Amino acid sequence: MRLSDRRSGDKLEEVRLVQVEFQAEIGSLVGKKMTAVWPVWRAALIGIGACLVVVSIEFGLPALPSDARRALEILLVAIIGWTLTPFDDTFVAIVAGLAMALLVNRDPGALFHALGDELIWLLLASFILAAAVKASGIADRILGLVTGRMRSVRAVAYALAAVMVATAFIIPSTSGRAALMIPAYQAVAGRCGNARLRRAFALLFPTAILLSAFASPVGAGAHLLAIEMVDRLSGVKVSYLEWIALGLPFAAVSTFVSVECLLRLFLSPAERRAALLLPTVSNDGVGLARQPILWIAAGVVIAWLTESLHGLNATVIALSGALAASLPGLGAVRFDDAIRSTEWKLLLFLAATICLADGLVASGLHQWLIETTVNPLRVVGLGPLALLSLLALLGLFSHLLIHSRTARVSVLLPPVLMIASTARLDPLLAMLVLVSATGFCQTLMICAKPVALFGGLDDEGYGPRDLALLSAVPIVVFAVGAWPMIQGLLITLGLQVSGGS
Repeated sequence: MRLSDRRSGDKLEEVRLVQVEFQAEIGSLVGKKMTAVWPVWRAALIGIGACLVVVSIEFGLPALPSDARRALEILLVAIIGWTLTPFDDTFVAIVAGLAMALLVNRDPGALFHALGDELIWLLLASFILAAAVKASGIADRILGLVTGRMRSVRAVAYALAAVMVATAFIIPSTSGRAALMIPAYQAVAGRCGNARLRRAFALLFPTAILLSAFASPVGAGAHLLAIEMVDRLSGVKVSYLEWIALGLPFAAVSTFVSVECLLRLFLSPAERRAALLLPTVSNDGVGLARQPILWIAAGVVIAWLTESLHGLNATVIALSGALAASLPGLGAVRFDDAIRSTEWKLLLFLAATICLADGLVASGLHQWLIETTVNPLRVVGLGPLALLSLLALLGLFSHLLIHSRTARVSVLLPPVLMIASTARLDPLLAMLVLVSATGFCQTLMICAKPVALFGGLDDEGYGPRDLALLSAVPIVVFAVGAWPMIQGLLITLGLQVSGGS
């Protein structure tokens, strides 16, 4: 084995171990919490409640076709499993997907075929590309080149945020991006002169990671699921370029507004202006421009952006880049190492929720719910803009109950698309508003993996009060100042509310 191969393998193994330890810590945290609040009587009550839901639908909606009743029962029981039980989100999704395949589609293959969906292959290819980027170390070197030129705490903070926005175009997981940024945080924390600075930077990393994810469709698995659901339930296709044109401005503004709020909330003017000199990253004898993975990743992103010109499928582009990134002598990682680093739980979760979405359509439940919501909405008389505000609030506070970003989208997006279709609201706009709002999820330690990760890296890290303050103030500032500007930009780009002002 060549020395470079050994180094890249060691680098990837180090990142993988960090992710494993991180997931074990989160699992331990969740397990302790659930053990403390999960007595037998509560389990019994939730089980009885789930049974009552099934019985109520079965006998309370006799006019609804049987397949639609089964689909509604499965969907509601799955929501109970995601929100009220300690079961793993992927476990609940697979159980629900299997039930939908057997009881509604009456074909077990419906669940198995979902694993072959284009979305799954796109995400798999993105994970392989991400593994190559991590193993090559180019992310650390780019970060060192950017932050090494900064001379103050404020400048370093904005440089870090900009780099994290850029990583959203390649790394298909917020937890993966968090693991990638651990060395950067440790380098910054080692140069901070006091605990206040370390706490501010510890808060900066998860905040920027979560909010910048919206810049790209591969910034989070929830985004790819949302694209798939909009296509299946509303017939609207979203291209890579469309998402970036509409999502990047929103992500950039929300990220940098939050960074500024964070600096002002947790640091004094003198601390913000204080010098913070970070070490530069050595080239190890190989220039950054001579790293093949840099050009492979750049080529994939450019090909995604120009899909309308060459007509190549986005998944085919991603797979080609992933295979090139793992070629011996060219790529930065061995193929088997890249496959081992893939987040298979996320892929299984997405496959199961795709099966759920197919069941909603095949059973007729989707159309029934649309027709059922038309009259109430007409009576209430809510306009499109009022509905958008309600959708944003729904997505914003959903993380307090549903602690998985992908689960939040899978639960909330189908009814949101149904409401959009009855209120003359563009389904793409409704989806973007909801998905962007679900990204504001740093209120509690358990609501997002990056928040829990960086909160446990330092003994003097942040606590619940810090998270509550950081969540409240930027949200208010963003709602009052930034959101109207983003809305105007969306309208300028041509994404208008159908029938709205």
